[in-house]
Formats: sequence, structure tokens, C-alpha cells
Amino acid sequence: MSVAKLLLSVDVEDWPQSTWDRSLPITPRAADNTMRVLDLLANHHVQMTMFVLGKFAERFPSVVRRIRSDGHEVASHGFGHLEVFRQTPREFREDVTRSIHVLEDICGAKVLGYRAPDFSIVKDNLWALDILASLGLKYDSSIFPVVHPRYGISTWPVGVARVALRDGRSLVELPIATTTTMGRRVPVAGGGYHRLLPFTIINWAVRRTLRDGEPFVAYCHPYEFDCNEFAELSMRVPLPTRVHQGFGRRGFQRKFERLLTRFKVALYRDVAGMVQREYALP
Repeated sequence: MSVAKLLLSVDVEDWPQSTWDRSLPITPRAADNTMRVLDLLANHHVQMTMFVLGKFAERFPSVVRRIRSDGHEVASHGFGHLEVFRQTPREFREDVTRSIHVLEDICGAKVLGYRAPDFSIVKDNLWALDILASLGLKYDSSIFPVVHPRYGISTWPVGVARVALRDGRSLVELPIATTTTMGRRVPVAGGGYHRLLPFTIINWAVRRTLRDGEPFVAYCHPYEFDCNEFAELSMRVPLPTRVHQGFGRRGFQRKFERLLTRFKVALYRDVAGMVQREYALP
């Protein structure tokens, strides 16, 4: 079975807490935005993978229950949205374990996948993959194979692969989608990139990746559907941050829905399962 699927996903978090101040509580706005996305997906009869922050799940368990009841996959986005490269291995294990327990208690189903906040599994902390596998997770989708000042492993293969780890364990890595132009890898995978890029480029990149036989691994956040957030925030946010984080939100939903109507969306766990079975020992 082909793994050339569109893997759209939602990283369920709150902009002020995940981007501005990690000590902030999750706001009701994050829950409202997530419910808006769930309504949109229900209207299109689409199920996808949602990487849910543990802190969000603790604050709004009813939203997580709806994610599960609507047929979406619930995966882990860690607990507090602290980058992996700011944690020790012990702290990372505790953060992921806490998030898994919260999600599984709410959903009554096993969590199989993980995505690091800000794609923060990088060259210097690949030990995180061993920890994820030791916790029973089956796949990761944290590695961005590009050059970037905050994240990325530029030498990481762009295709989905089963990664052999210590103690005979393995983990399927679903790297964030890129495309190559003029000999350079460039990010095209969603979030801010989809806010900024015209749909013609996004559509071309998805089709090119699928034609090459690889999944197009993309992401977004509930707040990207909220074009009024910065006008209504009570906190003071500098103008450059408002522009950088808010630009393109007004047209984001239309681009997202066009992807839903042009491509069939698959769950991350299904593609990861295909890869695991392909490499299974006889």
C-alpha cells in the first residue's frame, strides 16, 4: 500500500502560552478555535491527526473527548510546550509521560505518536527518539529536514523511514514536508508557510511530493484560523511579532479547505503502521 498520502495535522495549543509565555494558562479562546476547526472538519467529513498539548487537555478535556469522538487521532504534543533542547532527558521523559497519561485518561485509547514543540528534536538531542520508543510510542513527527535558526536537521532524509534505535527498538519518523528548488530544500509544510505561500505553490508542492511516492506531512494550529486574535489580545505584543504571527491568517482557512477538497487526508498512525509492517522481521 502506498505511503504517498496527505498527512494534514493540527497542533492543538494556545498562541499566548505556546509562543509568548509558557507559564500562562490555556485560554478559552484556544478551545473555541479548536472547536471551530472540528466543525470545519465535520462539514468536510475529514478525520486527521491532532497533536494535543497536555496542558490544553487538562484545561479542556471535553474538547479532547470531542476530537476523539469525531474520529480524529489524538497524539501527543508534549505537556507544557517547552522545546526539547531546553530539557534534560529526564525532564523530557517526564513531560511526555505526563502528556500521554492525560490524553489516554481522557480518551481511553492508546497514544501512538508525538510531535515536539517547535520541531525541537534536533541533531544534538536525538536521544529523544530513544525515549519516545521506550514509552511505547510508534512514530514521531518532529524533525524538519531544513536549515533554520531555531530548528531543523538539514541532513535528515526527507522521506518517511523506520529509525533503528538502541535495545532493538525502532520508531517511524514522519519528517515535516519540504521541497527542493535550485538545489536547496525549502519548507512548504503548513503553519506560517501556508499563511505566506500562495495556494498554487502549496498545491504544486503537495502534488510533487505525492508523485515522488512520499507523504506530504503538514501541520497547522487552531489559532491560524483566528484572524481577530491580535486585535483582541489583552497583553501587549510588539508590532513586529503581531505582523509575523498574524500575517496571512485571514486567508488561511480557505487554503486549508482547498487542500481538504483536492486531496484525501490520511492519519499519521496509519502511514506509520504501513512503514512498520514493511520493515517487520519475518
